[in-house]
Amino acid sequence: MSDPAAIRIIGTGPVSLLLRGLLARQGFGPDELACDPVPDALPPWLAQRAIALSLGSWQVLARIAHPPLSAPITTVDVTLRGAAGRTRLTAEELRVPALGHVVRYAALHHALRKALPTPFSRPPSPASVSIIADGNPGDDGRSRDFDQAALLATLRVSRPREGVAYERFTEEGPLALLPLPESGLWSLVWCAPTPVSQDRLGLHATELAALLRQRFGPALGDLEFHDAPQLAPLHRRLRRQVVNGSEVAIGNAAQALHPVAGQGMNLGFRDAFVLAESLGAARARGEPLVASLKPFARARRADRAATVAVTDMLATLFAAPPLHPLQSLALGALDLAGPARRTLARAFMFGLRN
Repeated sequence: MSDPAAIRIIGTGPVSLLLRGLLARQGFGPDELACDPVPDALPPWLAQRAIALSLGSWQVLARIAHPPLSAPITTVDVTLRGAAGRTRLTAEELRVPALGHVVRYAALHHALRKALPTPFSRPPSPASVSIIADGNPGDDGRSRDFDQAALLATLRVSRPREGVAYERFTEEGPLALLPLPESGLWSLVWCAPTPVSQDRLGLHATELAALLRQRFGPALGDLEFHDAPQLAPLHRRLRRQVVNGSEVAIGNAAQALHPVAGQGMNLGFRDAFVLAESLGAARARGEPLVASLKPFARARRADRAATVAVTDMLATLFAAPPLHPLQSLALGALDLAGPARRTLARAFMFGLRN
């Protein structure tokens, strides 16, 4: 049996709240977890952020919470601007109900907070294991600057296509449009070199919408900005060691990724799921909880490395104009090679499993 306040959880975001719920399922009581108080309100910019949860993350969420209002993704349409290559990932081909779901950050946060079985009464205090589940990897980790910034915004479209998410690879960087739970609204992530994105941020909304339609194409009809775009610099940071003695980092505290494949939150959810199982198993065996941390890090190494590598590749490979014939061929080959396409889709839905 673990000591009271055996685990200290640092953070109040979705990964932290998911971990609390998963640890409760492993039998850890409120008096055994020292947690940060959850704020009553979120900043508006954060509350409205769109989060794309993979099917695997959605299934983990459903274990502890009533899923929030969402827009299911049943098709991902991947194209290369100005080239013939394309591929489509579909839920029907993979025989799953959906590839994933898009939710608002506030709705996800509320669902997880509401699902916590009882208030965690212990204030933050020292514990035998400390879990950093919020924040960033810090400045001492491995970093990569993509020299890109993303325009983030909500769009209203005149010709919505239910269940379809779009990923356009352009010579400037990736451009993604995701359906939102609200009818007719879509989430935009438009990546380009930082000076280009800064210039676009200064355009009038109608000018920017016209430029976006030119770059994206007519698939969703007329595009109108529903809110003011925000600018987000893009980089990748990895904590060198996710385990340091009795301290372990998960989610964004362990790795901050480029948003091209929407895998940051999903990687964090998988971290939380595996860590909760590892801690629960250690306790069931009567072992010190700290003994589970290094095995946890080893268990997560392959999925973490593969997700980072694929995300980095997608962020940069298709933005190289001299490679257009090869890029087009690669997308075309992926579309023809069903097993390869299905393997890629399952990796994004569930992660790389050892």
